[in-house]
Amino acid sequence: MYKQFNITFYLIAALIFFPLAVNAQLDDVLKDLGNIQLPGKPPGKATPNSQASPGAVQGAAAKNTGGLMPSDQWCKQQAGSIAGMKIDTNIISSEFKIPDLEGLQDVFLKALNKGKINKTFPSAKFFQASFETKKVRAIYDTFLAFPEPDTLAALIQISRSSDEQERGDALMALVFLHLQTPEASISPTRWRELHQAALKKEHYTAIEFRARINAYGEFGPKNLRQALGDLVSAGGLQSKYNQSRGIKKEFDTQNYGVIHTATAKDIYFNEPDMPSRQQWEGSAQMGLQIEAAQKSFAEKLPSTRVGKLYAEAAKYNEESISIGNDIIKATQGGNQLEGQLQSIKSLKASSQGEKPVFEDVSPEVQAAQIKMLAKVGTLDDTQKKMLATAQEKRLVAQNIITQSYGELIQLMTANAGGDFVQMTASLPALTAANNNLIQSCIITAKWDQAMRSKDIPKPDAKKVESATTDLNSKYKE
Repeated sequence: MYKQFNITFYLIAALIFFPLAVNAQLDDVLKDLGNIQLPGKPPGKATPNSQASPGAVQGAAAKNTGGLMPSDQWCKQQAGSIAGMKIDTNIISSEFKIPDLEGLQDVFLKALNKGKINKTFPSAKFFQASFETKKVRAIYDTFLAFPEPDTLAALIQISRSSDEQERGDALMALVFLHLQTPEASISPTRWRELHQAALKKEHYTAIEFRARINAYGEFGPKNLRQALGDLVSAGGLQSKYNQSRGIKKEFDTQNYGVIHTATAKDIYFNEPDMPSRQQWEGSAQMGLQIEAAQKSFAEKLPSTRVGKLYAEAAKYNEESISIGNDIIKATQGGNQLEGQLQSIKSLKASSQGEKPVFEDVSPEVQAAQIKMLAKVGTLDDTQKKMLATAQEKRLVAQNIITQSYGELIQLMTANAGGDFVQMTASLPALTAANNNLIQSCIITAKWDQAMRSKDIPKPDAKKVESATTDLNSKYKE
């Protein structure tokens, strides 16, 4: 079983803003990079000194030899985040005003399309991969990708658990969800109550968010000195946890340090009265270099193998949606679905601005289709075959996204130990790919369940594997 493809980049914050802490953390990061096993590639060590040409994705396996296994295995690991928990969705009413839990998904999918809410809290998605524990990070990512009652209830239950670290993480996850959906919150001040509860114990995410509150003065008095003090305190927690003489505390190796880096750099370039300004100058300049490298990577990506593979995945997902539309529009309620889909597409287009390189797999559209299919009666043989074909296309897209994700990681390992700026260039693309994989895992599982209820057989695994292999071969560098 290979490791889930996410990768640690808390090192980014350490390198940029705490250069004295680099050596110890770099060793840990390179060990993590070296232990990653990708689809179609046996376990082995990373080659930190190997070089990759600008914009290229090199070193990836040309063929997905595992058929459905790579994406299936990834999905199983992601879904395991709430395995074994006894979920009580009644607990949701203690945090959010959602009378009908069947409508919870619609409430949050609409809210999660909102971005750039304010400087302190740009959006809930901005705070992904900023927790101390792997468990809460995985549940939070899953909820943002495809919000469902069980996942939200799990976060609420963990926020009241006896595990100190997981409780702090879950409290902060709820802070972000309350700020993202204030109209559904049980109280306008509920997010602040939860934040204060998280601050009762030393906690990375809570301190980082307090730094942003102090930095921008939108949720309280502005205090730059306190903001910088909070950043220093939070930045030293990982080392402190590792050096503890008692029970060592967890620090998620997939914590990218995004909020830490963004806050410190923003203060430097926008606050001329920043305390100890000179000490932060070199670090802030490196932050600019990383931003430029990430922008350049994003511009070149569509012309690379990974970009072309992603375009194919998007095409397959769109084709699967079109097949579902054709079936449902011919049934009772089809006109209603068409209106819903047009409204969703219009909303997403206005919220996204420029078209992203890595498009999501349309969770709103897929959810609307699944709900409508549940209302449809018996399907004829032709319709059943069409739905099976649609699921085959989703699985091909899922395999391609998995393969592309692995190749992005290989590009990072090629620069590990060398050009740090180039090593971080593909991080935004990797984060987007991670979100897409979570969405794909959940959506294919939902469609499997919907198809079983209609006595539709599973897709042909050999056809899915063959299509995946053909696409891998089509776009060799």
